[in-house]
Amino acid sequence: MSQALDRSETSLTSTRPAELAQPINVASYTVQTEAGHALPLREYRDIIVRRRWAILATFLVVVVSTAIGTLKQRPVYRAKAIVQIDREAPNVLSFKEFFDFGGMEDELYLETAQKNLTSRTLARRVIDKLQLDRNPEFADASGKSPVEAVSKDLNDDIRVDPRMQSVIDGFLGRLTINPVRRSRWVEIMFDSHDPVLSARVVNALAANYVQLNLEVKWDATYKASDMISQQLIGLKVKLEKSEEELQRYAKQNSILLIDEKQSITSQKLKQLQEELTKGEADLFQKEAVYNRVKGGDMAAVPGVLEDRLYQELSARLMDLRRQHAELSARFTGEYPRVEQVKTQMDEVEAAMERQRQAVARRVTDEHKSAQDRTRLLREAVAAQTREFNDIGEKSIQYSILKREVDTNRQLYEGLLQRLKEAGVSAGMKASNIRIVDQGEVPSEPAKPRIMLNMAMALVAGLGLGLSMAFLQEFLDDSLKTPDDVRRQVGLPTLGVIPSTVSKGRVGYGYGYGYGYGYGAENRQKQLAPDERESPKELAGARHISPHMNSAQSEAYRSLRTSILLSTPGKSPRIIVLTSAQPTEGKTKTAVNLSIILAQLGSRVLLVDSDMRRPRISAVLKLPASPTGLSTYLVGQSGLEESIVETQVPNLYVLPCGPIPPNPAELVASGVMKQLLAEALAKFDYVILDSPPVLHVTDGRVLAAQADAVMLVVWGGMTSRTLVNQAKDLLGQVNANVIGVVLNNVDLSASSYYGRYRYRYYRYRAEEEESEKQEAAAG
Repeated sequence: MSQALDRSETSLTSTRPAELAQPINVASYTVQTEAGHALPLREYRDIIVRRRWAILATFLVVVVSTAIGTLKQRPVYRAKAIVQIDREAPNVLSFKEFFDFGGMEDELYLETAQKNLTSRTLARRVIDKLQLDRNPEFADASGKSPVEAVSKDLNDDIRVDPRMQSVIDGFLGRLTINPVRRSRWVEIMFDSHDPVLSARVVNALAANYVQLNLEVKWDATYKASDMISQQLIGLKVKLEKSEEELQRYAKQNSILLIDEKQSITSQKLKQLQEELTKGEADLFQKEAVYNRVKGGDMAAVPGVLEDRLYQELSARLMDLRRQHAELSARFTGEYPRVEQVKTQMDEVEAAMERQRQAVARRVTDEHKSAQDRTRLLREAVAAQTREFNDIGEKSIQYSILKREVDTNRQLYEGLLQRLKEAGVSAGMKASNIRIVDQGEVPSEPAKPRIMLNMAMALVAGLGLGLSMAFLQEFLDDSLKTPDDVRRQVGLPTLGVIPSTVSKGRVGYGYGYGYGYGYGAENRQKQLAPDERESPKELAGARHISPHMNSAQSEAYRSLRTSILLSTPGKSPRIIVLTSAQPTEGKTKTAVNLSIILAQLGSRVLLVDSDMRRPRISAVLKLPASPTGLSTYLVGQSGLEESIVETQVPNLYVLPCGPIPPNPAELVASGVMKQLLAEALAKFDYVILDSPPVLHVTDGRVLAAQADAVMLVVWGGMTSRTLVNQAKDLLGQVNANVIGVVLNNVDLSASSYYGRYRYRYYRYRAEEEESEKQEAAAG
């Protein structure tokens, strides 16, 4: 079957399709699988599998440490009591209420009350009551007898015991105060190695807290009462003094009923102002009449025409004038009747004149009277205004003194009422704190919580282990899979050579179907000692036999196919195998690649061009030869006499020969090019095992003369930085780097190759079954 596979590969290389003959684009090279690109979760799983031992070690350390620490802990018991804290009763006087600081918000009050439960004063009371300072559980950590170290404050009256301070700190460290949400309950919990002691402590703490609250209220009430009494004395004196000043001022200013007197004065002033207004209006009217009289316009004087006597005299005068006119028309002026009428007319006019003079005198008298009345009213208004203002000024000072008296009286009465309330409060033992549940002796320890600790240890150990694994993975920059090579280096992976550390397991190949074979180790032991390969130098050479289908042999066949299809037009004939640094397996890869190419029937020349550390002769166990590459390059031997034939058909080796002092100059000479040209004329393929690129320049010189260059990388060990440096150095000489060979890969550490391992194992099982059936039929 292997021979048939070899023949198919030979046919493939000879009838290469156009699409297979295309050059490999390094930038766009990707590794395809049946499921497409690897998923991130699969990559995480690969990391976990690769770092499983670090995860397991970290996990075990955390879990075992936690288990030991938990089991070594001394049991701790926790008793619990519940108290209820209500708002303070409003009828109980507090020191803050006396100063009228305002009511405290409920939430702030509850928080303060809860903080009081952890006060050192309350802790000291409980410690003294239960004599906890003598309890071994609260003994000083140093174990020394208590020595009282005395320190004094400014008053020289406070003594501090450091040991007691240590006991209080330990007591508060074991105490837990837990407020119950949406209620006024507070849980008091205390931890102790003695369950009875824990119950005694919480009960004593609750009882002392209630008692301390009453004592605080009593002290506050007593202080408030004492201060009120002191202030009442001063306030009483002040009230009496203010009253005396008020009375003295009232007597001095004849103010008895200031409010009534001020009201009367105000009314009088108002009335006088009204009379003055009326008098002035009457004066204006009489003055107008007076002015008309003075102007002689008696007819316009009101009352003149309306006077009855004046009206009669006017009518008599008009009648006499009519008679006089009639008589004058008939008689002369000397006529007695005319003279008589004339005389009567004069008398009537004289009477009317007298009447007008009487009206003028009356108008003048009324005008003068109005003037005198207006003047008197103005004087009265001015006097009343002065009196009203004087009373107003006196009332202001009087009001000030009276207000001070009222204020002092209110303060005095208020403080007197407070003093009475304080006396009532002092006799009351009302507490807004009550004990809801007494603490009971716990039957089960609260600590250690073994199940919780172990569960947390499992979670923490697993989390820490995974963190360590991902940290190691982050710090690890080695190349492990073809995807790593593609992403980090930008080169295709020509083949993946599995490691031989795993025994008796089904192997698998990358992309081309190969796997581990059963019994490979046993077959190696059955060989003669001189036929066994070195496990270090040729770890996979025992799989190269055409009658064996091991994982490594299939891997090298897969590598052979990749090389033959790597360049367009024709397969590369001069192939240089190099690496970034030593011990990456390039010699083993070169030997196995040469063998697998020779199995195609092609003549292959394997050149040991690493003239600094030649290994091919030792790996293939060739006899020592005085000639080789070095003697050919210096002209001391020819090609035919330097070549050594191996036991593998079609495989020939050009050993290194004596190690020269200047290998770089030799491989860079024109003789090396002549050697390659002569070798191509006689062989189908020339494989050169060159030195590492990063250490010496030989590899770059040889790479520049080759058709193709392959970088051998130790999977999971070689840093991508070194590989990239080697790639850059080869690029500087325009070497045709066709790809990377991942060597010594632990396939079991990643699921990247899992599908192919399964497929190859199934393929091999079907193939063996078919062979058995053919053999049975034959």
